[in-house]
Amino acid sequence: MSKLDLHVHTVYSDGACTPEEVVQAARKQGLIAISITDHDSVGGVAEAQRAGQRLGVEVIPGVEMSTDVGRDEFHILGYYVDVGHPEFRAELARFQEYRRERNQQLVVQLGELGMPIAWGELEEIAPRGFVGRLHIARVMEAHGYVGSIGEAFEEWLNPGQPAHVEKVPVSPFAMVRLLRAFSGVPVIAHPALSQRDDLIPSLVEAGLEGIEVYHRAHDRAAVRHYRRLAQDYDLVMTGGTDCHGLGGAGPKLGTVEVPDGVLPRLKARVKRVHMETASSRSG
Repeated sequence: MSKLDLHVHTVYSDGACTPEEVVQAARKQGLIAISITDHDSVGGVAEAQRAGQRLGVEVIPGVEMSTDVGRDEFHILGYYVDVGHPEFRAELARFQEYRRERNQQLVVQLGELGMPIAWGELEEIAPRGFVGRLHIARVMEAHGYVGSIGEAFEEWLNPGQPAHVEKVPVSPFAMVRLLRAFSGVPVIAHPALSQRDDLIPSLVEAGLEGIEVYHRAHDRAAVRHYRRLAQDYDLVMTGGTDCHGLGGAGPKLGTVEVPDGVLPRLKARVKRVHMETASSRSG
């Protein structure tokens, strides 16, 4: 078991647990720090931090933002972002509205394909008002339209499949700059899944600060590979489980080994970003 988990989702995006439940589980498992990194949402950060203060678990504010490279998604994590800044909140609201409109279209598309889903069903399993494609896949499985969540994505929801709905594209370079503008440390999420190492030099020029080296989808070879890239480009290494729930078949909280040295190096990097952000604002 690791002492850190810097990639955790809650009910404020597509996770199954409340922020407080996540922090309680972290305490039970002996974690010293976690980061709440919900998709396009920071709604659960304050709740998690309150629980963390009470239970002695450090909660690092974070977010996982979806961007696009062609027809493929490319995720950027933002650590220590100024989650309370009204302009950042406004940007998140805009992304969330794009997501809501897209998913409503997706539900209509599924109905036309003979797989009707009521929007109310989705809202019932998304108690904080966030409906994502994972929720749609879960309901598809519950109705027996597909045999698994993986089948829902592979056969129906992914690009090129019958129910896929294109979304408003978001540039990863613009996202890196946006996160930095609000004091965030931008980090490529699970790079072995996106397979776009060719973007790293340009992302570094845009202000990228890190790579998620340690992740459930990374085998030993991938860890070695991304450690080398992080060293080559002077990027901080982060890691986490990408946990979406405390039970079931998904990754369990704290089960990806993240070296203890990751956290102090991340904190050192955030100080540099904050100084650069303050300097650019004053200038």
